Amino acid sequence: MKKALLISLATILFCGTSLAWSTREHATVAAIAERHLTPKAKELIKQYLGGRPMAYYASHADFYRKEMIIDLGYEPEPGKRYVVFPHTYHVNKNLKPYRDITKGDGKVFGNMLYHINNLANGLKDNHAKMNDSVRLVHLYLVIHGVGDMHCPMHMRFIGREPSVGTYNVYFGKGNKKKKTSYHGLWDARMISGIHPWSYNDMAKLFDIYTEKEIAKFCKGDLFTWAEDVAKAAWPMREYREEAEIDEIEYRKKYQQVGEELLTKAGYRLAKVLNEILK
Repeated sequence: MKKALLISLATILFCGTSLAWSTREHATVAAIAERHLTPKAKELIKQYLGGRPMAYYASHADFYRKEMIIDLGYEPEPGKRYVVFPHTYHVNKNLKPYRDITKGDGKVFGNMLYHINNLANGLKDNHAKMNDSVRLVHLYLVIHGVGDMHCPMHMRFIGREPSVGTYNVYFGKGNKKKKTSYHGLWDARMISGIHPWSYNDMAKLFDIYTEKEIAKFCKGDLFTWAEDVAKAAWPMREYREEAEIDEIEYRKKYQQVGEELLTKAGYRLAKVLNEILK
């Protein structure tokens, strides 16, 4: 299979589909990453992004979702060669992530990890020679994708249920209960939805780990990091059918884990960019 390529459509389209982390979470990941870039990577990022911080572009892959098109490099059967960049990835029943975009049956499935890996490799080999717009879209997707892969509801569990957190649950009780989904809860209400802080405040408050701890978090690659997220996320889907859940108790149980995943995303994004922009 040829290496996946990215193309950019001529018209920018806003897509109102559901997001992963909210814009503040994505900006927080980017801000944490910037705090851990090497001087060379920081200078190149500043140059490539026209002087704006990474947080400015951290949610572009959501805002302009229909513009973010991946060329699979071959004609799948069934399916289309050109597809919208996926915002989820798959893990098997043992919570191991898939590294490819097929399972041997010829059918293509969305695997964000596969594409982030290809985009990062493309940047590493060619960032200095790339057309400005192509390089920008590559950066948008790497910055956003590393954040998205750490959202607890953005992996699909093959052989386990539920898949991406779309399962309906009721938070609260009686007249105050609200029907939503795990995905809806994590989008905006689990972390930034209850904090009054700006994304810069969140970055400073969450970036508390030692260099030794950060090195441990960043050991491995995209696929080992995805397994780490999957293991943390699976228990968060503790209710497998419609049920009333005390949102306060749920938050007490999992909010700190979610904040740690958000912080790991920042450190890991910095590692990816530092390796690209050596």
